[in-house]
Amino acid sequence: YLTQGEFYSEYGSFDVSITLPQNYVVGATGDLQTKSEIEFLNDLAARTAQKFETNGYSSDESIRKLKTTEFPPSVDSTKTIRYVQSNVHDFGWFADKRFEVLKGEVELPHSKKMVTTWAMFVPHHADLWKNAIEYINDGTYYYSLWNGDYAYNHVTAVDGTISAGGGMEYPNVTVIGNASSKEQLEVVIVHEVGHNWFYGMLGSNERVHPWMDEGLNTLNEMRYIKTKYPNNTQTSDMLGGLAEAIHLEHLSHGDMNDLLYRVTAGNGMDQPIELSSEYYTSMNYGGIVYGKTGLVFTYLMDYLGEDLFDECMQNYFDRWHFQHPQPEDLRKVFEEISQKDLSWLFDDIINTTKQIDYKIAKVKETENGTEVTVKNVGQVNGPIRIDAYSFNNLRKTIWVEPNSKKQTVVFEETKLDEIKIDGQRQTPEPNRNNNYWHSNGLFGKIEPLNFEFLAGDNEPGKTTIWWGPNAGWNAYDKFMIGAAFHNFTQPKNKFEYLIAPYFSFGRKSISGYAWLRYGFVPARNFSNIFIGMKTKHFGFDEADGHSNYIALSPYLDFFIGKPARKTYYNQKLRLQGALNFEDGSGYYQTTTGGFARYEFNYKKYLHQLRFGARADYIAVPNENIEVMNAYANVFYKFKYWEKKKKHVSIQVNFGQNLLYNGTTSDRYGIALGGQSGTQDVFFETLMFNRNASTGIGARRRQNNHGNFSTVSGITTNNQLLTANLYAEIPYIPLLGLFADIGIMPHNNLTNQFAQAGLGIRFLDGDLGLFLPLIENQALKDSYTPETSKIWSKLRITYNLTNITGQRIIQTTF
Repeated sequence: YLTQGEFYSEYGSFDVSITLPQNYVVGATGDLQTKSEIEFLNDLAARTAQKFETNGYSSDESIRKLKTTEFPPSVDSTKTIRYVQSNVHDFGWFADKRFEVLKGEVELPHSKKMVTTWAMFVPHHADLWKNAIEYINDGTYYYSLWNGDYAYNHVTAVDGTISAGGGMEYPNVTVIGNASSKEQLEVVIVHEVGHNWFYGMLGSNERVHPWMDEGLNTLNEMRYIKTKYPNNTQTSDMLGGLAEAIHLEHLSHGDMNDLLYRVTAGNGMDQPIELSSEYYTSMNYGGIVYGKTGLVFTYLMDYLGEDLFDECMQNYFDRWHFQHPQPEDLRKVFEEISQKDLSWLFDDIINTTKQIDYKIAKVKETENGTEVTVKNVGQVNGPIRIDAYSFNNLRKTIWVEPNSKKQTVVFEETKLDEIKIDGQRQTPEPNRNNNYWHSNGLFGKIEPLNFEFLAGDNEPGKTTIWWGPNAGWNAYDKFMIGAAFHNFTQPKNKFEYLIAPYFSFGRKSISGYAWLRYGFVPARNFSNIFIGMKTKHFGFDEADGHSNYIALSPYLDFFIGKPARKTYYNQKLRLQGALNFEDGSGYYQTTTGGFARYEFNYKKYLHQLRFGARADYIAVPNENIEVMNAYANVFYKFKYWEKKKKHVSIQVNFGQNLLYNGTTSDRYGIALGGQSGTQDVFFETLMFNRNASTGIGARRRQNNHGNFSTVSGITTNNQLLTANLYAEIPYIPLLGLFADIGIMPHNNLTNQFAQAGLGIRFLDGDLGLFLPLIENQALKDSYTPETSKIWSKLRITYNLTNITGQRIIQTTF
């Protein structure tokens, strides 16, 4: 097996004989030729059916309660059984002495040929598998109806008894991994049986064009569930009670693929449908190869109509079964039969990550009916469906053909309540927030407002605000209580916000923070671009309970690169401005400036490499201070013991002052030990005790500066070079060894600093505890009297912004 993209080979004829102990039950590719074995299976199937009819499995406590079934001993006698099959490109067989057997048959819709169906399973899975013949029969019937009749004489599904992933297909026979429910078992059986068409009879090459097998199969799987269970909620059923708690109880089986695609595409993480299997990330192999392809061809079926779509698929099957078709062969059939130019599908949607996005621009009632103007604001010029509703009933549908960027259609109907683009949600469109118009209210194109608790998915037809209680504490505001309101969800909104107001019991005033951003996914070069604003307002000075600061931080984020093939690196550029107001005890200060920060991250197998570069500009007009600092660091992490997940990491840091006008101050210098609260000039993070120079609340993790694990507050206004080593200790949980060395000018001398000790790091370094045990004299001399004692040197570092949950929101996925 290869992890992604199953084996591919030429068609042939198989003649296989298997010798094994006589009490084994076998399911295999091919027609069974051994008469005695046919009788053996028929007898076993009759006895298994009898057990179900007499409730034998339910009354047998040993089977019903046990999670496994013991293996009986092998008998001494053996049997040789023979299978033959032509026009298959592989042979698979499965054997188990415990197998129960069910037998059925299904009549094919076109030829009326009868096909024998078999289900083989272990007794402790009897309750799950009792309807397996129904699943196999229905899957075989519908796939034959839509694509072309099954070409062989039998279909067999066997219980894998150990996990085989979801399942694994072979000609005529499929092995099914452990299923958690009857619904899941039916989906997997139907999907794996369905591979007999695309992997099997058509012989698509999943190594090179995986969507032609997995994707077209997913289309049929989605169609099967929707046909048989039109009102299913299978996606939410998988989540159990959690679904209702986070407002996902409405999601159907088809919604899973829709969600996966819209999440990956909305975050700029998707890859094209047309790639070789080894070039996909595992998430995209599921979300794009399976999910998006299924959605795309559902969209095509909606556009062409089911009858014409089925005619295309049946012609494709008739022309190409047993012949290994390529993508251009499928396209040729569809364009020939439908008499439509499908370049928007095969050139844009399948071969690129361009996104569909249509919006309702205007709705106007006239003498002739209702005029609806739609605008293409996306990257694909494809057809789009417009649905008109009255009293929640679909009145009429009009398809807008690929044409100009802006088109107007006229519905003869008037007094319409709602107009929706793709009201049935058949189009793979990442952004559906502009698809809606309703006749009530001031703003017809804004979806109705909806409040929900904590979190949920991005439901079409609703403008949802999630809310929840919120609390906090710092040394100046003391205890704070408030609420948080946000619209962060998946699939993501283009405009996102988080607003968290507090009442401060320390200052008897309002505190809080807010974050607004607008993001979009370009067609090339960038996976995401965001423009946003962050603001904070908190207490500032213990000496005066009324002192406070306001920080405004406009920013631009560029997530650089949009490679089609899987890569192991990512790049990000942030440009952030600053306008900060500090109202302290006896002074008022305004700080302006900003920074540019570039990050490069590489991670593959045991290795992780990170490079960062940053330039800061700080201006304090009322103190005539103007500062420019530049920083760079390289971080390398290696998993030296994979089994126990033990790492060694080293980081090299360089800092250089480029401009310093005004009074020298440690606040604007380059620090040996990272930033204390006062050195967070741009108020980038939340802190417990911002103005303190010592103590737990003053220390924060910051990769700029020297990154020493020390409580020394020593800084320079010149330059700095340091290196940091951290090694997790074998066999001892959590504990590690750290060592720091560095050089920097201080007090007109070039000083060398060094230390080593014990450390603990959590949450990818966002929380750490370090105790230096060895220090050189220059570092000892830098301590103040209150930090010179051994236990005073214990340093706790944290990134409160990340730890409190914004880390989850700030990530693109």
